[in-house]
Amino acid sequence: MCDTDYWNTFYETKHVSSPSEFCTFVMEYFGGKDIKKVMDCGCGNGRDSYTLAHSYNVCAVDNCGLIPLSSDDNLSFVNEDFVTIDKSGYDMVYSRFTFHSITNQQQYEFINTIPIGCNLAIETHSMTDDDTDFVHGTTHYRNLTDLKYVTQLLISNGFEIIYMKEDKNFAKYKDENPVCIRLICKRIN
Repeated sequence: MCDTDYWNTFYETKHVSSPSEFCTFVMEYFGGKDIKKVMDCGCGNGRDSYTLAHSYNVCAVDNCGLIPLSSDDNLSFVNEDFVTIDKSGYDMVYSRFTFHSITNQQQYEFINTIPIGCNLAIETHSMTDDDTDFVHGTTHYRNLTDLKYVTQLLISNGFEIIYMKEDKNFAKYKDENPVCIRLICKRIN
């Protein structure tokens, strides 16, 4: 699942401090709703975790990157496997660009650790993008996501899909503009 060398090099050389567009979207979507505790699964360098912690109590989980230290009372970093970590007690699980970094079996395991009543926010690379390879760079493999597959996976495992969109212009970075899938859902049973 995790290419530690790839991610350590990535976070040592790329210092992005502003939140992702997905983080901004999620914060606006849930603004005013009863969300108090968020788990950021696959937090990397904490880019979105710091922003989420302005409004929520955040547990940021990653087992691949260089886990930052936090002096914020609303933010803690944990070096664990985001797929299997206990997610009970959280109002929202946030997953940006981590769903396509795990196998189909791990995706199943991941969503089945989310408790009933918890919201799930996912942004992932779509397999419909002609410009995105399954291998990024020279070694980093992506399990590109099929919208029909992930929709069926979520519904068959007790999730209600609240928002779903597949499009470009979600995650522009320099000359890259991949097709991504954004999902917001809630486990109802």
